[in-house]
Amino acid sequence: MEINLMDYKKVITFFKEKKYNCLKPYHIINNNDTIFVSAGIQPILKDYREEKISDCNKIFLPQPVIRSQYLNSVDEGSSIAFINVTSSGFNNSEEEYNRMVKDWYEFLDAVGISSKKITTISDLYEDNWGDLEVSGIRKFHYYKDVEIGDTTFFTKITKDNKNINIDSMSDLGFGLERLRWVSNDKSYFDLYSDSKKIDSNIKAYLSVLSLLTVNDVKPSNKNSGYRARLFSKKLVNLLGGRDLNDEENRYLDECIKYWLEWQDNNINFDKNIIFNEYIRNANRFIIDLLINEGYENLSGININVSRDELNKRLISAGIDKEKVKQLVRK
Repeated sequence: MEINLMDYKKVITFFKEKKYNCLKPYHIINNNDTIFVSAGIQPILKDYREEKISDCNKIFLPQPVIRSQYLNSVDEGSSIAFINVTSSGFNNSEEEYNRMVKDWYEFLDAVGISSKKITTISDLYEDNWGDLEVSGIRKFHYYKDVEIGDTTFFTKITKDNKNINIDSMSDLGFGLERLRWVSNDKSYFDLYSDSKKIDSNIKAYLSVLSLLTVNDVKPSNKNSGYRARLFSKKLVNLLGGRDLNDEENRYLDECIKYWLEWQDNNINFDKNIIFNEYIRNANRFIIDLLINEGYENLSGININVSRDELNKRLISAGIDKEKVKQLVRK
């Protein structure tokens, strides 16, 4: 069975045929503040503890995640938003956990990643997950010297040094985009077409803004919306306040299509939410740029206007028409 890693249904089908309880992806927000889901095990563990999952022996979840620690270190192989394909199990034996690892190796073979060429490094993983203290043997999996995922069999899960109703926990997570990257020799950020002409950082911000908007996270000055505004401002700084070009617009459309499918979301999506916030921040960027160059009487210009309207107001304020055009369209 050959599997295209862009095909949500085929990925799900593989694990369904292996008798996994395949969960629908969770919303990207981990709480009502600014914290995002950063790994598939987070919502799975939460629902398990709240007894919302009945079949807990073998779970599969392709979960879109956001890791803000990559905000200023985007590169091939790392991004702010990606899909953490996760399998997990509770109170299963080490033998059952090892069978889950074997399932992953069969999956990797099916997507063109030879399991015979995978190398591993193990360590003892100990950490605090919220109110839980967890520890277990973790194994990192490498293909072509690239870490593609890690698998951990937890044998200690306690709360306040007291045992809870979890004798063991399996957490197996792989980065879908990394799997695609190492299997096809294209850019990590390529989706449906070749996007090498676009800077990786620009693609990363277009992607995370698309994921947030697909999850109905609207830009604001508080809570999770603050992050959407921050990511938009980062994109503005990268582009110098100019409009998106045709290639960037196409990539934005591809990101929207990608996240709608992997979020398993059928909403009527309005990308103007992304555009309007971008233009608002870009207008502010251009006005500040001109003020820093010594132009006066600009601080009172409203940024909540279209680009055409901003251009008219800048020209009315004495800015040369060609300079305005260059700033917006360059």
